Amino acid sequence: MPGTVAGDAVEQPASADSEHSTDDTADSGKKTAEKQPKKPVEKPAKKHTTGRAAKAVGYARAQLGKPYVWGGTGPRGYDCSGLIMRAWQAAGVKLPRTTWAQRYAGKQTTRAELRPGDLVLSNGDGHIALYIGGGKVIHAPGTGLTVRLAPLPAPERVTGYRHIAG
Repeated sequence: MPGTVAGDAVEQPASADSEHSTDDTADSGKKTAEKQPKKPVEKPAKKHTTGRAAKAVGYARAQLGKPYVWGGTGPRGYDCSGLIMRAWQAAGVKLPRTTWAQRYAGKQTTRAELRPGDLVLSNGDGHIALYIGGGKVIHAPGTGLTVRLAPLPAPERVTGYRHIAG
């Protein structure tokens, strides 16, 4: 069905753990820190976003739990592109109504350069979500479901990333 997203086609964000140990030295009695080599980790996303992107993310967060409605543009229910359009409209940015038109909004970006407020397209450009940082998106996944948080779709499912100036 158009606008429906498989729930099992997502990846979990990488962990940002690092290791440190402390060792007592026998001859001086002072504690010294021995640093273990750090594991390579992905850069954490910006935790705080500002300006228009923050307003768009805030609007989308306020819609969590509302039902998916085919063609819905709120306030009682949304489809994926209706949610994106209204979120950015609340931030003072006019976006096209459909996913296929939103595909060309803003400018192309990459997964590594994602910032809160960016658009994430998947399912052959048939679905769109709003990146909120920390490897998560807010989206309206499909019939019978509600607006919700989800991990970023796996890279092989994504067809594009778009940065909306804000």
